[in-house]
Amino acid sequence: MTPTVALSYAEQFDYLVALPKGSVNFRAACRKPSLKAQAADPRSYQLPFSSVFAQPKHSSRYNNHWGTTVFMIWIHGMCCLGPATYSLGLALITIPIILTFGLGIEMVFHRMLCHKSFTTPKWLEYFMAYIGSLNIQGDPIEWVSDHRYHHQHTDTPMDPHSPYEGFWWAHIGWLWDNEALWPQKGAFDNANDLKEQPFYAFIQKTYWWHIGAQFLSLWLLGGLPAFVWLGCIRIVVIFHVTFAVNSAAHIWGTQEYQTNDLSKNCAWIALLSLGEWHNNHHAFEGSANTGLEHWQFDMTYQIIKGMSFFGLASNIKLPSEASKAKLLLQAS
Repeated sequence: MTPTVALSYAEQFDYLVALPKGSVNFRAACRKPSLKAQAADPRSYQLPFSSVFAQPKHSSRYNNHWGTTVFMIWIHGMCCLGPATYSLGLALITIPIILTFGLGIEMVFHRMLCHKSFTTPKWLEYFMAYIGSLNIQGDPIEWVSDHRYHHQHTDTPMDPHSPYEGFWWAHIGWLWDNEALWPQKGAFDNANDLKEQPFYAFIQKTYWWHIGAQFLSLWLLGGLPAFVWLGCIRIVVIFHVTFAVNSAAHIWGTQEYQTNDLSKNCAWIALLSLGEWHNNHHAFEGSANTGLEHWQFDMTYQIIKGMSFFGLASNIKLPSEASKAKLLLQAS
């Protein structure tokens, strides 16, 4: 995929872009960039309070993505109506709603569908996956495909949201333009297990009808306050928590396990994301539990355990003590 010599992220990117169109094998893991080479590149800059040196290489073509631009401006702008539509009762309702819909991403899209770390009865899987779909982060097939590519090519030029491109890109900029190295991304060939299920294929085909029905229902049931708080504010909060895992959790924090990437355990990210200790996750991506130390609270895993008690979750995967010891970074 890349030369055997150690290259910086920027050099890797230039090498891949120069290859003949269609010759990049997206299913083969991309070699990790050299941290030293990237830091030594005079064109790179150090992200604050981190060891990551960024050098943006993607050319963001915002004019080709007016739909994304208009939507992001609109939904963030609607959140500005929060104070004018605020009521204590509505705010108290919004909190558990955010937690429930957040689980649709972290527990269902991420741990169950993408990494298969546990299973549930199909009726429950589909119900929870539908809840996750209403967060406007893409349908399950698209979300799972993007995240599997992220794990396959973590922190390389083929990662959809590499922090080597800078914080903005890793956090949200990639939504506008990730076409430079992804001409066949839309095929979602690494999510065939979902594409073969009629439920997920239907959600993908009719996705925006469900989003529209969601907003219409909120308006009809609760008017502008429900539209703003249970719709826009809820979605934007979950947006940025999810995006922070892609950005902040690859820039700031600590590494307890050898993963050969930039993934970090970041306590405030774990709190906001309902338990995502990200370095632990990259070390053992198939684990239903990412809080591998006694002090690392993983709310999502506790819910999975509770579901198991009632017979609603099974085949729960956890790393063995031997595998943990093998990857554990020894304190100096």
